[in-house]
Amino acid sequence: MRPSSFAIITGVAAVVAFSAASHAQKREITTEEVKDYFAHVQWDVTDLVRKGDVAGIRQWTARNLADDARFKVMIEAMHEDNPKMWSVIDLGKADAEQLQAELGQGVVRSIQDYSLRIDVRKVVSHGADAATVTTAWSDSGKLAPPAATAAEQVQPESGQTPQTETQSRTIEIKRMFECDQLLVRDEGRLKVSLSGCKGQVHF
Repeated sequence: MRPSSFAIITGVAAVVAFSAASHAQKREITTEEVKDYFAHVQWDVTDLVRKGDVAGIRQWTARNLADDARFKVMIEAMHEDNPKMWSVIDLGKADAEQLQAELGQGVVRSIQDYSLRIDVRKVVSHGADAATVTTAWSDSGKLAPPAATAAEQVQPESGQTPQTETQSRTIEIKRMFECDQLLVRDEGRLKVSLSGCKGQVHF
């Protein structure tokens, strides 16, 4: 999947670069600029998820995804190192925004001890307005079911021992993805356009 998705994304990037050729000469997108962009993505996403800031996540999505953004992701779900399920996700920007609205505050606040790491493996610049990038994303966290999350808000009566059911029901999740992504310069800033990813979710 990855070689073909990279070829498709590179082809789209070439079209973007060609369409921008008539514009004034500008500095091409550099590897350093791409790495700096993804470093900010890593920091922003980690901070927003840890705060449970749904409004901030929506604003971040609007700023960092191009209007034509599309994500095609193949996921293998693993439990105790045994494969359980394959799924394919195909989302546009509007789909991502709708999903965020439907999941809402409850799901975001159920995520605990979240961490994210993004490694930039390869950058191919296509001028000032496009670059294809190979990245490795890995994140982890603990997911507390809604009932367990709600229980955290209930304080035990005086003299009672706090229950530990919340801890026992918390699910630890780790995800690892390799992606081929198209970055475009839009309104003076880099944004994610096309992404083709393949990875695993361990729980």
